[in-house]
Amino acid sequence: MKRVVLDASVILKWYLPDEDQSEEALDLLKRYISDDLEIIAPSLLEYEVINGLMVAFKRTRLREDAILSAIEGFGNLGIRLLGFSGQYARLIHFCNTYRRSAYDASYLSVAESEKIPFITADEALYKAVKKDLHWVKRLGES
Repeated sequence: MKRVVLDASVILKWYLPDEDQSEEALDLLKRYISDDLEIIAPSLLEYEVINGLMVAFKRTRLREDAILSAIEGFGNLGIRLLGFSGQYARLIHFCNTYRRSAYDASYLSVAESEKIPFITADEALYKAVKKDLHWVKRLGES
Protein backbone atom coordinates (compact mmCIF):
# COMPACT_ATOMS: atom_id res chain seq x y z
CA MET A 1 0.00 0.00 0.00
CA LYS A 2 1.30 3.45 -0.89
CA ARG A 3 1.86 5.82 2.02
CA VAL A 4 1.79 9.63 1.83
CA VAL A 5 1.74 12.70 4.03
CA LEU A 6 -1.07 15.14 3.27
CA ASP A 7 -1.38 18.62 4.71
CA ALA A 8 -4.47 20.61 5.59
CA SER A 9 -4.40 22.40 2.23
CA VAL A 10 -5.33 19.07 0.61
CA ILE A 11 -7.66 17.72 3.27
CA LEU A 12 -9.75 20.89 3.49
CA LYS A 13 -10.63 20.40 -0.18
CA TRP A 14 -12.60 17.31 0.89
CA TYR A 15 -15.01 19.58 2.74
CA LEU A 16 -14.92 22.68 0.54
CA PRO A 17 -16.12 21.62 -2.92
CA ASP A 18 -15.76 25.16 -4.29
CA GLU A 19 -11.97 24.85 -3.92
CA ASP A 20 -9.79 24.32 -6.98
CA GLN A 21 -8.63 20.72 -7.29
CA SER A 22 -11.24 19.37 -4.90
CA GLU A 23 -11.71 16.38 -7.22
CA GLU A 24 -8.00 15.49 -7.07
CA ALA A 25 -8.13 15.75 -3.27
CA LEU A 26 -11.28 13.60 -3.13
CA ASP A 27 -9.54 10.96 -5.24
CA LEU A 28 -6.93 10.63 -2.48
CA LEU A 29 -9.71 10.27 0.10
CA LYS A 30 -11.39 7.56 -1.99
CA ARG A 31 -8.10 5.69 -2.24
CA TYR A 32 -7.66 5.95 1.53
CA ILE A 33 -11.17 4.66 2.22
CA SER A 34 -10.64 1.74 -0.17
CA ASP A 35 -7.38 0.81 1.64
CA ASP A 36 -5.30 1.66 -1.42
CA LEU A 37 -3.52 4.54 0.35
CA GLU A 38 -2.30 5.21 3.88
CA ILE A 39 -2.36 8.85 4.97
CA ILE A 40 0.03 10.02 7.67
CA ALA A 41 0.35 13.53 9.07
CA PRO A 42 1.73 15.46 12.03
CA SER A 43 -0.61 15.70 15.00
CA LEU A 44 -1.30 19.36 14.31
CA LEU A 45 -3.37 18.35 11.27
CA GLU A 46 -6.51 18.08 13.40
CA TYR A 47 -6.17 21.68 14.57
CA GLU A 48 -5.37 22.98 11.11
CA VAL A 49 -8.41 21.27 9.61
CA ILE A 50 -10.71 22.62 12.33
CA ASN A 51 -9.25 26.10 11.94
CA GLY A 52 -9.64 25.96 8.16
CA LEU A 53 -13.27 24.93 8.53
CA MET A 54 -13.90 27.78 10.97
CA VAL A 55 -12.35 30.28 8.56
CA ALA A 56 -14.57 28.92 5.78
CA PHE A 57 -17.59 29.37 8.06
CA LYS A 58 -16.64 32.97 8.89
CA ARG A 59 -16.34 33.67 5.17
CA THR A 60 -19.81 32.10 4.67
CA ARG A 61 -18.40 29.27 2.55
CA LEU A 62 -19.69 26.64 4.98
CA ARG A 63 -22.76 26.36 7.20
CA GLU A 64 -22.29 25.92 10.94
CA ASP A 65 -23.96 22.49 10.95
CA ALA A 66 -21.57 21.36 8.22
CA ILE A 67 -18.54 22.17 10.40
CA LEU A 68 -19.43 19.67 13.11
CA SER A 69 -20.29 17.04 10.53
CA ALA A 70 -16.97 17.60 8.74
CA ILE A 71 -14.96 17.52 11.98
CA GLU A 72 -16.65 14.33 13.16
CA GLY A 73 -16.21 12.73 9.74
CA PHE A 74 -12.56 13.70 9.67
CA GLY A 75 -12.02 12.29 13.17
CA ASN A 76 -13.70 9.03 12.22
CA LEU A 77 -11.30 8.50 9.30
CA GLY A 78 -8.57 7.44 11.71
CA ILE A 79 -5.71 9.08 9.84
CA ARG A 80 -2.42 8.22 11.52
CA LEU A 81 -1.18 11.34 13.31
CA LEU A 82 2.41 11.53 14.56
CA GLY A 83 4.02 13.71 17.22
CA PHE A 84 7.29 15.60 16.81
CA SER A 85 9.35 13.96 19.51
CA GLY A 86 12.88 13.40 18.26
CA GLN A 87 12.35 15.51 15.13
CA TYR A 88 12.99 18.99 16.51
CA ALA A 89 16.35 19.44 14.76
CA ARG A 90 14.86 18.60 11.34
CA LEU A 91 11.85 20.80 12.00
CA ILE A 92 14.13 23.74 12.80
CA HIS A 93 16.25 22.94 9.76
CA PHE A 94 13.24 23.08 7.44
CA CYS A 95 12.01 26.32 9.06
CA ASN A 96 15.37 28.03 8.60
CA THR A 97 16.41 26.58 5.24
CA TYR A 98 13.13 27.21 3.45
CA ARG A 99 11.79 30.13 5.51
CA ARG A 100 8.66 28.15 6.39
CA SER A 101 6.49 28.08 9.49
CA ALA A 102 6.85 25.34 12.05
CA TYR A 103 3.51 24.08 10.77
CA ASP A 104 4.80 23.59 7.23
CA ALA A 105 8.09 22.21 8.53
CA SER A 106 6.24 19.60 10.59
CA TYR A 107 4.76 18.04 7.45
CA LEU A 108 8.17 18.04 5.80
CA SER A 109 9.73 16.47 8.87
CA VAL A 110 7.15 13.68 9.09
CA ALA A 111 7.44 12.86 5.38
CA GLU A 112 11.22 12.81 5.56
CA SER A 113 11.32 10.62 8.68
CA GLU A 114 8.79 8.18 7.20
CA LYS A 115 10.59 8.29 3.81
CA ILE A 116 7.34 8.89 1.94
CA PRO A 117 5.98 11.55 -0.45
CA PHE A 118 4.36 14.69 0.90
CA ILE A 119 1.46 16.08 -1.14
CA THR A 120 0.41 19.70 -0.73
CA ALA A 121 -1.87 22.20 -2.44
CA ASP A 122 0.04 25.06 -0.82
CA GLU A 123 1.75 26.64 -3.82
CA ALA A 124 4.10 28.82 -1.76
CA LEU A 125 5.31 25.82 0.24
CA TYR A 126 5.77 23.75 -2.90
CA LYS A 127 7.73 26.49 -4.67
CA ALA A 128 9.97 27.02 -1.64
CA VAL A 129 11.13 23.38 -1.48
CA LYS A 130 10.64 21.85 -4.94
CA LYS A 131 14.24 22.36 -6.07
CA ASP A 132 15.70 20.37 -3.15
CA LEU A 133 12.96 18.09 -1.85
CA HIS A 134 11.84 15.94 -4.77
CA TRP A 135 9.58 13.89 -2.52
CA VAL A 136 7.32 16.93 -2.09
CA LYS A 137 4.55 16.80 -4.67
CA ARG A 138 1.93 19.30 -5.73
CA LEU A 139 -1.66 18.05 -5.55
CA GLY A 140 -2.49 16.58 -8.95
CA GLU A 141 1.12 15.65 -9.76
CA SER A 142 1.70 11.97 -10.36
